[in-house]
Amino acid sequence: MAETIIISKKEYEGMKETIEILQEPEMMKQILESEKNIKEGKIKKFGY
Repeated sequence: MAETIIISKKEYEGMKETIEILQEPEMMKQILESEKNIKEGKIKKFGY
């Protein structure tokens, strides 16, 4: 018996976009570099 999960189209599209980003090596390199710079205080996060 298969299980089913129902999510909104907006959430589904967001998940697809996240998967695409995670599969893009250059994008992931940039994300990880940004996180490193934030931890080292080279870049400051802005609170919204």
